[in-house]
Amino acid sequence: MESGESTIAEDAALLASMRAGNEEAATRLSERYWPALYRFCLSYLADEPLSEDVTQETFAALSGTDNPPSGDVRPWLYKVARNRCLDILRRHDRSPTHHRPFRTGFDPSFSTAGPATRAANNERQEILRQVIASMPEEYRSVLMLKHIEGLSRIQIAEALEVSEPTIKGRLVRASEYLREELRKYSTA
Repeated sequence: MESGESTIAEDAALLASMRAGNEEAATRLSERYWPALYRFCLSYLADEPLSEDVTQETFAALSGTDNPPSGDVRPWLYKVARNRCLDILRRHDRSPTHHRPFRTGFDPSFSTAGPATRAANNERQEILRQVIASMPEEYRSVLMLKHIEGLSRIQIAEALEVSEPTIKGRLVRASEYLREELRKYSTA
């Protein structure tokens, strides 16, 4: 059995145990997915306490849903979190395309390189954050789920409730957008 399949099977067992009231199972699922889900929420909301709340609400929804995920739990978690984030943005009349900061979890200053190299890395990281934050939400979400969170196109399609070919197209357009926007910085 592949590790992905084994994780899905383990998650299904943890989910069933959690829904039966086992707090340890809930803790294990939370520990496994909390950091990535929180990062995902933060990329939408740019508000740490609010992102924490949405992440917590998402896990609470998982334990209380009448229609739990039957397979991989990650797409379900991202779908619920994304919908909650978009609801909050709509309620506060904020566009998901203009918030910051986008965080990748990568710290370019943590390096054995010298000060000049670290400064250049920090500058490149900030430019990348700005470009990703300026992306249309549909591109940013697929890019983040694919390249930061490591979901497959099928999992992303399930999480965003669109077809896999749509995800493939959005990934291509997101890459083109990134390339074009970053080119502006390299010629400036």
